[in-house]
Amino acid sequence: MPRITVLLNRDEEQALIRLALADLRVPNVEARFLLREELMRRGALKPTLAPADAESPATTPLNGAAAQDVAAASGGD
Repeated sequence: MPRITVLLNRDEEQALIRLALADLRVPNVEARFLLREELMRRGALKPTLAPADAESPATTPLNGAAAQDVAAASGGD
């Protein structure tokens, strides 16, 4: 995945830091969804799916690392 640069004002930067620190309360999938939504709103990221097919936190598949985190948190291997 290519890296992108997004300029943030001070309030946005602090909000992003709070979101990252709240990782234990906000699942990674939901945090990624919220960040993707904000980047698309700013025009820094183009939608890849039709609006009806857009990902939601409940339907986003977990990548390998996120799946391992979920398994570890639930006591699985």
